Amino acid sequence: MSATPLTQRPPGTPDGLENGVTHPVSEGMASTESEETPVLGRSLWRLLPFIRPYKGRVTFGIVTNAIARFFDLLPLLVVGFIVDDIASAMAAGGMIETDRFVYYGLAIMGTFLGLAIFQSASDYAWDTLAQRVRHDIRVDIYDHLQRLDVSFFEERQTGDIMSVLSNDVDNLENFLADATTSIVRLVITFFGIYGILLWLDWRLALLLFAPLPVAVFAVRFFATRVQPQYRRSREAVGSMNSILENNIVGMGVIQAYTAEKRQAERIGEQSAEYRDAAVAAAKVRVRFVPMLYAIAGIAFGALIAVGGWVTFHAAGPSIGEFTTFVLFAMRLIMPLFILGMLLNQIQRSEASSKRIMDLLSIESRIRDAPDALELTEPPREVVFDDVRFAYTGREPVLNGVSFRVTEGKVLGIVGHTGAGKSTIIKLLLRYYEPQSGAVLIDGRPLSQIRLKDFRGHVGYVSQEPYLFTGSVADNIRLGKPEATDAEVEQAAHIAGADEFIRDLPDGYGTVVGERGMKLSGGQRQRVSLARAVLRDPAILILDEATSAVDTRTEEIIQNNLHRFRRGRMTIAVAHRLSTIRQSDEILVMVDGVVVERGTHDALVASDGVYADLWNVQSGQSEVEEAIGVV
Repeated sequence: MSATPLTQRPPGTPDGLENGVTHPVSEGMASTESEETPVLGRSLWRLLPFIRPYKGRVTFGIVTNAIARFFDLLPLLVVGFIVDDIASAMAAGGMIETDRFVYYGLAIMGTFLGLAIFQSASDYAWDTLAQRVRHDIRVDIYDHLQRLDVSFFEERQTGDIMSVLSNDVDNLENFLADATTSIVRLVITFFGIYGILLWLDWRLALLLFAPLPVAVFAVRFFATRVQPQYRRSREAVGSMNSILENNIVGMGVIQAYTAEKRQAERIGEQSAEYRDAAVAAAKVRVRFVPMLYAIAGIAFGALIAVGGWVTFHAAGPSIGEFTTFVLFAMRLIMPLFILGMLLNQIQRSEASSKRIMDLLSIESRIRDAPDALELTEPPREVVFDDVRFAYTGREPVLNGVSFRVTEGKVLGIVGHTGAGKSTIIKLLLRYYEPQSGAVLIDGRPLSQIRLKDFRGHVGYVSQEPYLFTGSVADNIRLGKPEATDAEVEQAAHIAGADEFIRDLPDGYGTVVGERGMKLSGGQRQRVSLARAVLRDPAILILDEATSAVDTRTEEIIQNNLHRFRRGRMTIAVAHRLSTIRQSDEILVMVDGVVVERGTHDALVASDGVYADLWNVQSGQSEVEEAIGVV
């Protein structure tokens, strides 16, 4: 079924909810950063809440980096002193004591030692900061994802979400560990050198400063043109990962239908989108880097020409000071070259940061009301009161559905595909809200009860049972991690799974593989059913829970569940009528309307829709049983 997409909204924007109905955000109501004038680092500033807890580490990294820069630049000053001493001695025809050169040499060695110590300390601070922030972001994203509506995952491609959790988060780790260190180093070096140059000769310093406005223009030119390309490439990676994940999981189907060529073309098309975006970004860089070289060349050429002239005519610095000035100027120009690579990395990180923050800004539409009530006791009654519901852009799925289930009772729901059976389950699990009518739990609207409390009393077996990588026992314990081995085995026995589990290579310790693919469909259903049974829920929801098992196994399971019904409510959705034959009441649905209700015997005797279904299936069941269909 198609679900309503979640929309990203800035704080204060109406969420489009009216009586539980989701509506798309009106056109033009919300704008994204991609539609605004690109600003270098706009999204990266949104990472500050993740960095703030480590402000001490940031401070330590900046201070040690600043000290490292001091030791890094100090040798250039020492060289100037040596040159002046040599020039003075040669001009005067005198000598310089050997000890003086030794002192200069030891000073240089000391600066390198200091640089090594403080640069290593700074790198360690930034590297560990990057690892901690990456961990926090990834955990925070996953925790946020767990609070989002099921509709979000029905609409968003899994590969795209994985791309954010993996590739984009790793991009930020590289930014924090490498680019951030380079930025701090560049800024400290730039201002430190300019301060020294102004002290040495303010006129030559201003000469170097003159081309900087052109450099600022070049940076803005690069940022505004390359940023959209990096965002486009990150989106292409997400889409490509989605296709790859789907195709790898469905490789058997691809091969069975000899669809390899077409699927390879799809991968190629998506990879080409990423390639073209990367190439477009490279074209911008090709124009940007020469601009930086030109600016550096003009500034350095002017320094050599003008500075050399004034030094020669004794109208400026001394020979040693001019030597120091030239060395510092070279160190000042080198960051301009680094800036090109740095901006490239910042833009990549900017694109990743935007995708991360966009994901974190999505709000769940299904959430606890401020005055939601705590559910302290297991629920004893479920009521659907004239419930109506429609997915956005589609015809109504439920049209005035009403029923009541009390403790110890079993409600069966049958009907053709698309009749609304699974939608009832989604509303009861509060994946969606009804448009009108109400879902009541012990007389209170479900929307007024804390969601976590209510779901804690629910055991759910879906149409497509999902098992996680791990052992059989781990999967059964999902809803009750503290369960003993005896409790796990008892739940498996009720679900008709204990016998086949014991026959597995490692019994309950057998690893089921990704999505439980090492087990058959019927085995996965029984493990999923055992998971629900182990929870000892007040409400047991079975959505086609035994559709993949043979009729003999189903009969065993149904007999066990019939005894398990005591003290709980059971709602069973089924196409196979034998599954709900023992229900206290059966609802027969057609196009979202309950057309019949009653016990199995009464419905068969009424000679209506249910009776027709039963006549067809009972004959079919006899054939299946005769040939031993599993």
